[in-house]
Formats: sequence, C-alpha cells, structure tokens
Amino acid sequence: MNKFEKILLTLLFIEVFVGGGGRLIDFGVVSIRQVLFLLLFVVYVVRIVKLKAFFNKEINTFYRFTPVTIGIYLIIGWFAVSAILGFINGHPLSIIVMDFFRVSYFILYFPLAYYISSQRFTVKRIITLLKGSALAVALFTITISLLGKTIFGGEDFKPFYDFMNWIMNDDLFFRPSNSVFYKSHLFVVIGLVLSLNSVLNKKYTKVDIANLIFCSTSAVWSETRGFLLAFMISVLMIIILDTKVMTDPVKGIQQKFKKLAQSKMYLKKLVILILVFISVPFSYQYMTLERFQEEPIPVTPDVVEEPAGEEINDISVNARIDFIIASKDILLSSPAVFVFGTGYGMEIDGRLNGIEMSFLDILVEQGLIGLFIWFYLFFLVFYNYYYIYKRGEKLNTLDISIMSAFMGLLLLTNINPFINNPIGISFFLIALIISQNRKEQFLMSRGRE
Repeated sequence: MNKFEKILLTLLFIEVFVGGGGRLIDFGVVSIRQVLFLLLFVVYVVRIVKLKAFFNKEINTFYRFTPVTIGIYLIIGWFAVSAILGFINGHPLSIIVMDFFRVSYFILYFPLAYYISSQRFTVKRIITLLKGSALAVALFTITISLLGKTIFGGEDFKPFYDFMNWIMNDDLFFRPSNSVFYKSHLFVVIGLVLSLNSVLNKKYTKVDIANLIFCSTSAVWSETRGFLLAFMISVLMIIILDTKVMTDPVKGIQQKFKKLAQSKMYLKKLVILILVFISVPFSYQYMTLERFQEEPIPVTPDVVEEPAGEEINDISVNARIDFIIASKDILLSSPAVFVFGTGYGMEIDGRLNGIEMSFLDILVEQGLIGLFIWFYLFFLVFYNYYYIYKRGEKLNTLDISIMSAFMGLLLLTNINPFINNPIGISFFLIALIISQNRKEQFLMSRGRE
C-alpha cells in the first residue's frame, strides 16, 4: 500500500463521516463522494492488474469467496434486478437510476476488504478518524444551533438560514427551534457510543471525553428522536454483551450473579449505563415538544401538562403511519410484488424518494428476496463475532462497541433512512469487514477448522 492510497482512503473516510449527503463539494453533476468512490475503485483495480493478482485471494477480493463476499455479490445482483423491474413497471427512469446508484456504494466492499487490515489501513486508524469526525460535526452543529438561537434568532434568521445552506449546499435542516439537523449526525451518535464504551472501560483519549460532552449535546439539539432510540438500544446492547461475556465462564445462576456483584468496575459501568438508558425518554419528550408544539408547555420533573384543548400534532409519526398503510396496500396487491418487489422508482404514499423507513422501502421495491439478502448480511456482522467468541476468543471493547452501534443503526434506519444510502452503507461495510477480519485472524491463529 503506497502513500497515495493511504491519503485517498483517509479522504474517503473523512468525507463520508463529515460530508452529510455527499454534495458539499461538487463538480457539476458529479460530487466529491462520487469522485472518491470511483478513484478508489480504479486505483484498486489498477493494483490487481499491476501485480497480476487475478487469482490471488489475498489481494483480489473479487475472487475471495467468503460468506460475506457471496452476500455482497447477491445484493448487488438483486439491485440490478430491482432496477430492471422498475424499468419494466414503467417507473421514472431518473428515480430508478438514482436509487440504483445510491446503493451501488456496496461495490466499495471489494477494495475496502483488501485495504482494511493490520498491515495496511488499520481499524484503529478508521475508528480514530470516525471519533475525530464525530467531534468536528458535533462542534459545527452546536455552533450553528447556538447562532440560530441567539444572535440570528429573530428577524435575522432567514438571511442566516439562506447563507448557511448556501455554504452547505442545502444540506442543513433547521428545526422550528432553530436547532439544526445534519445527515452526518449519524456518525455523531456512533462516535458517542464508541467513546462512551471506551471511557467506561478506562481505555479512552481526550477525544473520547470531548465526544461525551459535545456529541451528546449535538444529538439532543438535533431534535432527531431516532438518534435517542438508537443510542438507547446501543447502550442496552453494551449492557447485555458485557453481562454475557462476564457470566458465560461461570456455571449456575447464583454463581453468575455473585460474579457480577464482585466486579466493582462492572457494577459502576452498569449503574452509569442504566442512568443513561432511563434518561433518554426525558430527552425524547423534550424533542417532541420542541418540534411539534408552537406554544411552550410547562414541564416539571414528574409530569408534563398540556393546556386545555391543545394537542401535539406529531406529523412525523403521522407520515410514517401513512407510509405503512400505503406499503401494505402495495405489498398485498399480488404475491409476485411481495416476493420480488415493485422495482426501483416506486411511488409510495405520493413520494418517489425520501421514504423514512428503510426496511419497508426495501421490502416494497426489492421484495422479500431483497430484504432476506439484506438481513443475511446484517446477520453476518453478529455471527462472525459469535463464531470466534464461542471458540474461546475474548471480545474486546471495540468489538462490543461496534456491535452495539450497529444494532442502534438497524433500529434507527426504521425511523430515519440511513442503511440504504452511502452514509449508513459505509458504517455497515466497516462493521462487516472488521467482523470478517476478526474471524479470519482467529482461523489463521488456530488453523482452519
């Protein structure tokens, strides 16, 4: 791996982690994300050709037929089928092309599966970039929100809004409270999960401490309730995995509880995580009131009172209910649609894109077959870790953090669409490759079974 490849990979990861929708920098119809995507793919193919590594599985990952690689081939192939079905069903060609290219980011699995390794671009480097990027996005969004709430909070807000979206290429979404949501907030939440577990396990840096403060503030101020639910499920996963790792070597329920009670570090971590877990619903309530109620409602620690005759019109939930009903009608229209999907470009509840529930969107457009392939790849992330764990390999802090953050992403994408676009796919691929590498390293150390 040469210096140019290292720089290219660094730029690609930073752009994904901080670049929001991917069009902060564009060159006409081509964005910086697309340029980096194509460049990395071309550089990797050139490396294969230059080294004549056509049948070398260590270099040519196209030829490395693992369960993960097979799953990637299946999902890319089904994307092509869904595009063809969309064309046959007369869906708008521009939307079909957009949907297909959005998920074509999966092709980066092949170069990333080669480059992400202890000998080339290390996992530690990727996690460092992710945490640093999360902190940068958190500080940026907090600053924008503060300016919107204070200096530009009155009549000056509209010029401020226009100016910021001009700079950010219309990639910022301002709430009624003038707080801001940015698509890279996903990595703010992921960075928060990774840093929280690092701090609680006393394996942290100054960036981890800063992330606890600023990433949590940024996530709450984004007023994106899905982030809170994702964070809550991630915290719950950390508790479950920590408990399992500690108690599995001990037989008997009584002995397991005794083992837990004797670990001061575990108990301290458990108490902190439980406090974090139970605090999330209060922040969720705050977000709902901020976003969907015009007049402030007095809030006490114990009760929330609504003025007589006034209700909170949660249009976000209402839109999702309409989407569920419309999807049900489409899926039950024929067995073929349910199994194979309608193809890309399908209009659902009057919308051709921007569907906010990823799994239903996948089911409608790609059918039961497509959804099964997606879930097969999700399963492999956890199975690879389970495989090495059941054979005596200890799960480290990063292993637990990645599984927990990934579980949070799977919940989040049912509320905010991330998993089927480059932002979510990028972390999905990272988690998939890291788990696969852990399994392969284990097999190499023990000998193939």
